[in-house]
Amino acid sequence: MGVPDGRFLLSAFLRPMAGTFAHKRCVGMNKRWSVLVLWSLTAASGVASAHVAMNTDSELPVVQQPAPIAPAPVTFASPTPVVQPLPAETAAVEAAPTETADAEVANLDKSEVECVAKVVVHEAGNQPHKGQQAVAQVIRARMKSGRFASSACGVVKQRGQFFNVDAYDPPRNNGRWNTAVEIAKRTLSGKDEDVAPGALFFHSAGASFPKRTRVAQIADHTFYR
Repeated sequence: MGVPDGRFLLSAFLRPMAGTFAHKRCVGMNKRWSVLVLWSLTAASGVASAHVAMNTDSELPVVQQPAPIAPAPVTFASPTPVVQPLPAETAAVEAAPTETADAEVANLDKSEVECVAKVVVHEAGNQPHKGQQAVAQVIRARMKSGRFASSACGVVKQRGQFFNVDAYDPPRNNGRWNTAVEIAKRTLSGKDEDVAPGALFFHSAGASFPKRTRVAQIADHTFYR
């Protein structure tokens, strides 16, 4: 056998490789075409979906609103009308107790009022209003107890209990005296509220009274019965 020609050998070697390259090139082109076709279909599908969605939105059914429900009638338990009294009738009713109270105060003995007012000024002139009331009410409680005199002056002038009321002459042209007189009038007429109920004794808050029942402490005074 002769030696094969070199060109024959090169041709035999390159022919299979050329086929392989051509195949790969064809496959690559097919992949690119596949991607392009897939993208086109996806875009077309999106446009179609959007078109369908738009058409669907425009064709949504209209929701009918329910008709309003009329409220049930309100029925009152008692149809009886409320009748308000006339202003003149109200004024007449309210004026009666005031006139009675004024009459009771006017009938008070001035000397009795003065005896109580002197004790209020002397013993509690520097105390709050409630403390002054409590001192005056001690005098009234003693008058009703049966253990002391039945009059205000008799109570405050009892020996060893208060002070020399007859010799005491406080100023009478100031607010302290006017307040004491008003408290004395209300106390003797029973028009004030009890602030130390049943108290028959009182002394300074620093002192002690062990044999008596403590009722209240108001400012600088402690009250007992």
